[in-house]
Amino acid sequence: MKRVVVVTGLSGAGKTTAMGFLEDLGYFCVDNVPGSILEELLKLFISSDLEKMAIAVDVRSEHFSDPVEVIGRIKEKTNALIVFLEASKEELLRRYALTRRRHPLQKGDVGLEEAIEKEKQILLSIKEMADFVIDTTKMPPHQLREILGHSLMNQSGGISLRILSFGFKHGIPMDADFIFDVRFLPNPHYVPELSLKTGLDREVEEYFKKYSLVDEFVSKIFEVLRAAVKEYQKSGRRIVTVGIGCTGGRHRSVYVVHKLAEMLKKEGFSVVERHRDLEKV
Repeated sequence: MKRVVVVTGLSGAGKTTAMGFLEDLGYFCVDNVPGSILEELLKLFISSDLEKMAIAVDVRSEHFSDPVEVIGRIKEKTNALIVFLEASKEELLRRYALTRRRHPLQKGDVGLEEAIEKEKQILLSIKEMADFVIDTTKMPPHQLREILGHSLMNQSGGISLRILSFGFKHGIPMDADFIFDVRFLPNPHYVPELSLKTGLDREVEEYFKKYSLVDEFVSKIFEVLRAAVKEYQKSGRRIVTVGIGCTGGRHRSVYVVHKLAEMLKKEGFSVVERHRDLEKV
């Protein structure tokens, strides 16, 4: 079965990293494709012996007049997986300052911030039609590769759940479809012998088992996600990102995410378990 991945999104958000990873996986990668030659490219791929192709589509090409139409045609002809990468404006400004590269829309008297905002508006419709959106603001390259790899395993069908623990004091994950706040649960941080441990440690698990509220709330989240996933599957959604947050992202959110992942896996769901702020103080 032919497999096509379209990598799109904001300039500076990680498309080069994503395409490099796909190339390592054996995908035939084509970057900066003008819409005018897309039809011929797809025909060649369909008639060739190639099984996997990745196409980067963005605003760099001067012929990129209608990105929604371009990606819509790819989706129609190949049932491609659409990956949209984004990052905060502050992070994009920082990355451009480090690389000293010019934004593709930064021409004439258009400044960098204005170019970023303009690109967001151009690509807004593509973001809405994407199979999944990845916010790379606080994401190192190896995590982006991990998320892409897991999603590709589910390209032929089914739905993948990405469950992420985080600390509110470190910022909310902007790519989450659901956010659950567990800061009302008992906090082992204030127990001296547990403060330096994490929600993955046996001692912390034993602490939470003393409180029926914890398991009750985990069960309620589980029921919500199970019901939501069934509806998402009807619409063809391929990945759902769930954020579970506590204050620092080391104890309560980590424990809840780990327990949810165990429960969902037992139900046959494909699950990626991540702990964003586990090592932060």
